[in-house]
Amino acid sequence: MFAMQSQQELNVQGNDIVLQLHDVSKIYPGTVALYKANMEVKRGEVHGIIGKNGAGKSTLVGIIAGIVTPTEGDIIIGEKKYQTLSRIIAKKESIAVVPQEPQVILDLTVAENLFLGNYGEQGMLIKWKDLYAKAKQVLNRAGLQIDVRARARDLPLSEQQLLLVLKACFVEDARIVILDEASASLSQDDENLLHQIIEGRKKEGKTIILISHRTDELLKVCDRVTVVRDGRTIGNQDCRALKKETLSSLIVGEGYRQSDISAGRSPDRLKEEETVLSVEGLTNLPAFKNISLTLKKKEILGIAGLRGSGRTEIFKGIAGIDPVNEGWIKIGNLKTRFNTPTQALRNGIVYLPEDREREGLIKSQTVRENLILNALGKVSKKFVIDKKAEVDFISNAVDVMEIKIASIEQEVNQLSGGNKQKVVVGRISAAQPKVFLLDEPTRGVDIAAKDSILKIVRERLSQSAGIIITSPGLEDLMMICDRILVLYQGEIIKEFFREEFNEGDLFLALQGHV
Repeated sequence: MFAMQSQQELNVQGNDIVLQLHDVSKIYPGTVALYKANMEVKRGEVHGIIGKNGAGKSTLVGIIAGIVTPTEGDIIIGEKKYQTLSRIIAKKESIAVVPQEPQVILDLTVAENLFLGNYGEQGMLIKWKDLYAKAKQVLNRAGLQIDVRARARDLPLSEQQLLLVLKACFVEDARIVILDEASASLSQDDENLLHQIIEGRKKEGKTIILISHRTDELLKVCDRVTVVRDGRTIGNQDCRALKKETLSSLIVGEGYRQSDISAGRSPDRLKEEETVLSVEGLTNLPAFKNISLTLKKKEILGIAGLRGSGRTEIFKGIAGIDPVNEGWIKIGNLKTRFNTPTQALRNGIVYLPEDREREGLIKSQTVRENLILNALGKVSKKFVIDKKAEVDFISNAVDVMEIKIASIEQEVNQLSGGNKQKVVVGRISAAQPKVFLLDEPTRGVDIAAKDSILKIVRERLSQSAGIIITSPGLEDLMMICDRILVLYQGEIIKEFFREEFNEGDLFLALQGHV
């Protein structure tokens, strides 16, 4: 029986193509996000997609999921050919997506989240006893011990993500499940459970498309992998024939883009500069532990790490947003741990958050009102704002940060992503700090805005302060940083000086190979 079952699984994996992309492109004004991508996915296989940030993975997945409309090309599902998919068509074709960030409804119960959009089949009245019983069956099937009546907000992030996986796999029973960086927010135990679920679905003839930044996970779990690089698909590779080094080489390609932004960054220029920040043994478990680093005035220090490695948590620990358990921060003659961001700000540390929309801006207010938040003391006397001084200050900030606006009274929510980010940078720089903590300042902006922001960081912000910066990709860090620290599972495992920068070596270090 076992031999027959194995042969049956082999036939399922080998002969039945359920999804094909043929010469699929997505072109935005001024940007080619994806160009003539080709991919085929078989029934009963786990198919990986990997590539650097900005390579085109999200666009590729969005097209398959019916979220992004391609400019050209064909999407073939079974025997049906489409020029584009919608979410409705994708759902009819039994394609489910589990996004990077858990998108549960926090005020609903576990059972309600699992069957949201599906329990209407029981009629006008919901039979709660039956719903809870079905939810319990789903959880038992996966071996997950959670109270089905618990509110989603009371679950850790890891279990919230698993709920979405269970919904896609067992409630919707999708024949193609797309897991977009689903393991990034999982604990080790929950990640092992995810891999067991994937293996079970594979044996049942279902297809899993797994997007990940981690080469070790893809080679462990996937049958084949498609590499996306610079908007192009680099073939479908058999994972059994791949090594980590080979896969990393395919992902990185010929190296990073040179730029005039990186010109003239000699390490000798920092020898005489004072140390503006020292961090010693900073620990906040389980996010990070034993973080030690130094930062000089005018130095740009990069922190590179995969999603979930602890980058943002370290910044929040230094800035007093999430106070740490152990360790010390030394700035000037003060050796301390900050318990509030106000304490950090008073001592010359400012933090630019990763999520500008929720943490960095007051969206209902104007450009002027956002830019002036950290500089009220500079334009007021005895609690009365000098309007002329305020306008002069704001106009200068707009010019320095190269913010494109119709008026300083324009609502900040009307600006492009790049200009919103420049407003946030302008606001925190108004405090004239000793240390900038810049968490992905180029996230979600176009190439022109990215280059402009990096130039501002290098030519303006670093002239009077030290900078620690993270980025969704290595290229930004390699262009402007003097040093790069590699973070892996909450620990610093490698340091690269500018003369040692090599994208292949850095990428391997991100995977924990040092």
